[in-house]
This record gives sequence, structure tokens and C-alpha cells, in this order.
Amino acid sequence: MYAEFPVLEALVPDILKVFRQRYLVLEQISLNAPVGRRSVAQALGLSERNVRTETENLRNLGLIEIKNFGMFMTEKGEKMLQDAAPLIDRLFNARKTEIDLARKLGIERTIIVPGDSDLQELVFERMGEELSAALDLLLPLGHSIITVLGGAALAKSAKNLSKSLGKNRQLEFVPGRGALGENVAIQSNTIVQEMAVATGGKYKTLYLPEQVSTAAYKSLIRESTVADVLEDISKTDVLIHGIGLAHDMARRRGYDAMRLSELREKRVVTECFGCFFDNKGKIVDRVQQVGLQFENLNKIPHIFAFACGSHKAKAINAYMPNAPHQTWLITDEGASNKILKEK
Repeated sequence: MYAEFPVLEALVPDILKVFRQRYLVLEQISLNAPVGRRSVAQALGLSERNVRTETENLRNLGLIEIKNFGMFMTEKGEKMLQDAAPLIDRLFNARKTEIDLARKLGIERTIIVPGDSDLQELVFERMGEELSAALDLLLPLGHSIITVLGGAALAKSAKNLSKSLGKNRQLEFVPGRGALGENVAIQSNTIVQEMAVATGGKYKTLYLPEQVSTAAYKSLIRESTVADVLEDISKTDVLIHGIGLAHDMARRRGYDAMRLSELREKRVVTECFGCFFDNKGKIVDRVQQVGLQFENLNKIPHIFAFACGSHKAKAINAYMPNAPHQTWLITDEGASNKILKEK
């Protein structure tokens, strides 16, 4: 029932803000009646003018009465307050669900946005905004290196990082891997450029194939331009990565029919950092890649896994046993609800 809120908020940007503000005013009146506007304003950190406007609206709706000795609730107002409480908790105080999900996955934190990206493109915008807010919370002022791996969800959300994120910060975005020879729009090189533009930061690129032979890998990492990016990756402050569906990623990596069949037999579910994981979280296949290596994740202070949509629930579940504890998962209700329902 909450999946429609991103649509409502897009059409009426202040709808959730007004809803929450009126609820809080109503709650203060219920707790402290009879109470004056000044006391409510001080308790909520609002202006008296703002509270006057809201209380007039609440009186017109028949939810409160205003007398010389103060404001108090009507029977209709008490019922409205009771009915609205679960909705307020779900929309603005969703910490219990997020804590439950983080605990189940064994990671530091989860951020859940309303909706299901399988059905609503607006979810990607909200996820980008949540990523921006989280980075603003965690990143210090000054220079920071942010390593980014590609993916469709990140590509759709990258432009929603806030310009204010770069205020008093020197942000440097680097790709965590080479290219897969796929759609350029979802490659790391493209996404780091978009993030740099959105925040006023800088970026570097890594224009070479992700998958190479061992001999080619040893040769490439000695190239000065490649070595420069790999040096930055080794010093990264933040990693942002997606969680891929195993068979989609295998096809993008050029696996033939026989290798795809082998993955199915091994019940492979997801792929991250060139590693294919089965439904128990065990690595069952791996490719040699240029860029960030799976073994180095624990050295990175802040990690954001970025995956959404109900179709990604099994992939998220399969990868998370391997995720470093400092991982934050940014996801949506579509994925989180399915994960929490699984035993």
C-alpha cells in the first residue's frame, strides 16, 4: 500500500512533509492538552505562524478545538491520531524494518526506500537521494576516493547525487573494474563521470577489458595509467557496488552454453567482484579481472551495496554472507519484503 507514495510525492512534493507536520502538531496537542500554540511551536521547533496555520487546518477538519485556555483534541482527532500512527511509523520511522533486515543479513545498516523498482522507475531516484544523504553523513571534509562498480541500478540513480555533497570536499570517483563490452551507460567509467558531474568532483577512467588472462593482467597492471587507477582503488574510502544476477552477468561476460549449464547445476544465484555465489553464499566460480579484488573489501572503511527490486531478493541474500560487516545496503521494499519473509 506504500508503493504509491513515490508517485504522490513526485506530483505533490510537500505531501509527506505536510502530513508528518500535522501529525506531530496533533500528537503534541493530544499529549499536553489543553496547550497553547507557543508551547507546541517550541516543542517541535516550528514558528508560531506555522503552528497557527496548521492548527487552523486541524480545527477546520474537526480534529481539534481551540479555546481561550488552550487547544484540545476532539473524539475524531483522537481516532485520526491513532489511525495515522502506523503509517507515520512506516514512512518516517522505518528503523525497525531496516534494523531487522540488517540483522538478518549480518551487515551494519540497511536503508529501505518505498516501492518496488521492478514496477516503478521513481524508486531509482529515491535510492540515489538516499545514497547521497548517506555519503554526506559518513564522508569527512577534504579529499575522499570513491570507487564505483557498474550496474543498471547505479546508472539510473547516479545523477541524483546532490551538488551539496561536494561542498568543502574534494571527491574523486574511480571505476572499480574495466569494461564488460556491454551497454556503455551502465559501465563504471560512465557512472563515475555522472557522479563527478553531479557533485562537482573529479573522476578517472579505466578503459580496458575487465576479464583478461593471467599473463595479460600482469602486463596491464604495469601500465602507468592503469597503475594510477589501481593505486587509487587501493586507497579508496568508499566503495559503491551492485549485486548482479548470476546468469545475466555470465552472459555479459561471454559464458558459452556449457558454462551457463554448469552454473545452473551448481545453483549459482549472484555475482559480485568477478565471483559467482551459490544460494548458500559459497563461491563456485571466478574470473580474473582488472580492478578491485574481492579479498580487499575488508580494508575499505565504507561499503554501499546498491540493489533493488523484488527480483533481486535472492541475489542479495546469497551475496550477503560474504559482505564485510561495514556494508550498508540501499534497497527498496520490493527486495526487502521478500528477504524478510524468507526463513
